[in-house]
Amino acid sequence: MIRHVKISRLWGQYEVDWQPHPDVNILVGINGSGKSALLQVIRAGLAHKTDEGLSYLDRALSADNDISPCYAIRIEGDGIDVDIKTDVKEEGGRGAGHTELNNSKVECEYDLVSTFDNIASEKKALEQKLSPLAAQLDAVIFDTQRRSLNSYRLKATEDPGTGIRISKQLMKWIKVVNSFFAVTGKTLEMQGSNISFRQADGTTVVLDQLSAGEKQLMIILISALVQDGSPFILLLDEPEISLDIDWQYKLIETIRTLNPRCQLIIATHSPAVFGDGWSDKLFFTEDLLTKSA
Repeated sequence: MIRHVKISRLWGQYEVDWQPHPDVNILVGINGSGKSALLQVIRAGLAHKTDEGLSYLDRALSADNDISPCYAIRIEGDGIDVDIKTDVKEEGGRGAGHTELNNSKVECEYDLVSTFDNIASEKKALEQKLSPLAAQLDAVIFDTQRRSLNSYRLKATEDPGTGIRISKQLMKWIKVVNSFFAVTGKTLEMQGSNISFRQADGTTVVLDQLSAGEKQLMIILISALVQDGSPFILLLDEPEISLDIDWQYKLIETIRTLNPRCQLIIATHSPAVFGDGWSDKLFFTEDLLTKSA
């Protein structure tokens, strides 16, 4: 779990010194206040060793050509020790220059779910001619290089004890999915690696035919399931986009039910997301960002 985040010169002018809650954190603020940027920087810090992580870092820190990127990121927590410093490019340049990694330990699993700004999904979408949202859903189900639904189901074959535990979790998860989709009369069907929904009239709805909100919900619910009850950091960037109000109210509690050991950091504009008893977990980004000296 992340216990401390320090960022120097975010957008060239702000300092961040933040101690998140170990369970639920909700970032709120006006447009442009830094909610998404903060998530991107945290994601970049955790994934700093990968090309994707460096892309997040460049995207998060280079807001405008005439604004220098931040030059230091420090993330501490259970199994996490990240210390990154970046040189500022010469005036008029864009993005970070030379990157120096002083410490590096990320033993906790993590993921960022964003419906409109996901680098890996954009690349996959272009390769497979999918929408970014469909590409994300495809990845969380089939991708063998990450925690995915299919790889999670394969774990059930490791030994009888694991198989029983995962079967119980899958049954619990299917009930959760069906509780969300009941309003539209859809029921989840899983046959081998194929996933679809059966409508009340008996017709089948394949994943690509789901609405944007339904795809987005499935991405989040699958991500919560395949965490397998392990310590996990889940970053959600405006998950309310395309989600029904009732789904927004149920979102945090559902994720926490599927994995009580998941640390949530959510950037949102919607009061419905935190309206069901989570208001004590709010952080206003305007309060987290202070002007650099």
